[in-house]
Amino acid sequence: MVVALGAALAVDGRLDRQWVTRGITLLLALGCAAVLTVDNGRRARRIIAVVGLLMFGFVFPVSSTTWSTPPEIDFALAVADDAEAAANKSAQSVVTVEDVKRAAEARGGAIGSPITDKTPEARGATAYPLIIRADKDQGRPWACLTFENGLTAKVRAC
Repeated sequence: MVVALGAALAVDGRLDRQWVTRGITLLLALGCAAVLTVDNGRRARRIIAVVGLLMFGFVFPVSSTTWSTPPEIDFALAVADDAEAAANKSAQSVVTVEDVKRAAEARGGAIGSPITDKTPEARGATAYPLIIRADKDQGRPWACLTFENGLTAKVRAC
């Protein structure tokens, strides 16, 4: 239960959809704990409650914490931090696309989809949500980055 609660609270607020998953896992762990403490009935029900408590209270939270941020998401979060710092340094109230582009290029990445024969124009490079690529020569995987209310970054998989 402590692990499930800790994992539910350890979510980076900039990651979309993580709060919902962690909350549902925590509720399921609490339900299994309630069944285990209240039920004095069948042995099979108690075994199922213990297995559910282990899965929802330990295995799922630990694995989702370990795998919650793939490398492209980590890169996008770092770019968001750098772009926000650049906007704060220049006393801007919003993070511009140019701030994000400079931050991504400084880390060896790029914004927008790669230009190919099939797509001669880059998508996601001029307006939010921006496509963030960790390697400028690589296509996928990439992440989408947007800034809400000027300086609040939101990152999600594209």
